[in-house]
Order: sequence, then structure tokens, then C-alpha cells
Amino acid sequence: MIVSPSAHRPSVAVRFTPRLDDHNRAPGGVPFLVPVRVEHTDAQARITSLTVRVSYDDGGTWQTVPVQHGGGQWLAGLRHPAGAAFVSLRATATDSAGNTVDQTIIRGYRLR
Repeated sequence: MIVSPSAHRPSVAVRFTPRLDDHNRAPGGVPFLVPVRVEHTDAQARITSLTVRVSYDDGGTWQTVPVQHGGGQWLAGLRHPAGAAFVSLRATATDSAGNTVDQTIIRGYRLR
């Protein structure tokens, strides 16, 4: 399919913004909140669903984590297990216009 430059295709993207140290690390063995921002180009649409999953084995297995929305932002509640080395994140979001995104980041950050 050829899309002309003037054609508008709405897109959705997810941004994880965890508070990390200068070495891209977070503490292990403790609860940890990850702010999640969902950006989309359709200004009239609103985000209707967001699911966040976490993996501590480079995407071998995934666990759904609780997500809360309030104050204009989303927060994913993780509990980093002791002994894990890396955190991988996956998000699926849908907006009211039917646009969706399924985004995965393997080894998004390290645990200390």
C-alpha cells in the first residue's frame, strides 16, 4: 500500500520514565513505581486502556502489573525481585479512535 505524504495516520507510542541512577539502575527487591506516558497524534481521541507487563528474564515470561491513572499520568506498580539483573517492559494501549500500540523494551534498565 502506498501512503501519500498528505495522508494522516494516527499513531500511539508509550514512554516509560522510571527514576534511575546515573548508571541506568533501580533498586532490586523493593516496590518500584514506573511513570508511563501514552502519546498519540489524534488530539480528539483519549486513551481507553493501558496494560503493562514486566519480565525479569529478558522476555521469557511476562507478568501483568497494576496500573493506575490519576492526575494526568499513569503509574505502573512493579516489585523488583531480589537477584534479578534486568527489567524488560511491555505495554499495550488503545485509544477511543481504535488506534493501538504494543511496545516492548527488553533490558530497559538494570537492577542493583
